[in-house]
Amino acid sequence: MIVCEKKIDKLVKKMHEYYSSKDSNTLATVDFPNLIEYKSNDWLIYIFYSCLLDYGMRSQNYHNNLINTYHIYPQVFNPKSVIANFTNNKENLLSLMKNNIHPRYPNVAVDKWLNLSIELSKYDNLLDKIKEFNNFNELNLFIRNIKGYGQKTGGLLLRLIYESGVCNFNDKLGYIPLDRHDIEISYLNNIIDSQKLNSKQIEELSSLYIESGEKIGIDANLVDKYLWNIGNDFCNRKNCVNCPLHDDCKTKID
Repeated sequence: MIVCEKKIDKLVKKMHEYYSSKDSNTLATVDFPNLIEYKSNDWLIYIFYSCLLDYGMRSQNYHNNLINTYHIYPQVFNPKSVIANFTNNKENLLSLMKNNIHPRYPNVAVDKWLNLSIELSKYDNLLDKIKEFNNFNELNLFIRNIKGYGQKTGGLLLRLIYESGVCNFNDKLGYIPLDRHDIEISYLNNIIDSQKLNSKQIEELSSLYIESGEKIGIDANLVDKYLWNIGNDFCNRKNCVNCPLHDDCKTKID
């Protein structure tokens, strides 16, 4: 993999110039039911579930569906209730999720939901568990060890927990979870010469994005938000002409 650090610096600077005029709290946000108190144990459990199936495509619709489902079936977001009612009755859970949450891959979603419920049911209070961690890496390892989270979904969960300030450590976000969309953005902007990267190369690219952010005084979580929003606001909508990266991108759909 050949990396052009100058082009990473330019891309990060362009994103920052575009998004710095906007409220950073509104970028790449994940809504949750207004019945839940922010940073509470219930909120934490809810975002573990909500991030599980957030693949970035039509993300807002997905979260609206989740919130509506929570108001009707709050027990589906209670790990012990899920285990008691659906472990031996997956068809009911499948039907409920298909009719209310509308996940992209319903059968996969059910298995992930059940597995996450089993993992979360191990803790009487998930918030207390999260507060036990001494650094960012311990939190990262905890999430990675739960089957079902991918590079982006696990990274989104990490960022939300980090930004909430519920942890008892002051580490900065040390990792940007680059998915195939971020890698494609990097390739189209001539930062890398190939889209086929192994895990080590992805980590190297992530580190370079973090370093570029630090050069202009922004943290990794903001760089992550910028990339997430570029993908959702422009790439997914084929809105290339209005994208702040348009001039340097190989894809120019006018």
